[in-house]
Amino acid sequence: MKKKSAKKPFPYLKVAELWAEGKTIAEIATAIRRIDKGREDGDRYHSLRNFLRRMHIGYPNEHGVITKLPYRISRATLKRSKGAKESHSQ
Repeated sequence: MKKKSAKKPFPYLKVAELWAEGKTIAEIATAIRRIDKGREDGDRYHSLRNFLRRMHIGYPNEHGVITKLPYRISRATLKRSKGAKESHSQ
């Protein structure tokens, strides 16, 4: 019987540190070795972008306190972006 492989825990703190340094998504994915090589659509950074989206909502920091990853854009730009996305989906 084949042994089930364990999931690697996601390095939230490392990603937050690299994000704060201004690294790109590609640089962060390479640093934490989370590149989706076998995706059919060729999107190599899909998983990392998904985790970043979740981290903007909240992630546990080194003390276990839920912390939000800051956006790199202004609040006005973020608000317009979310508004455009909502109106486009209707």
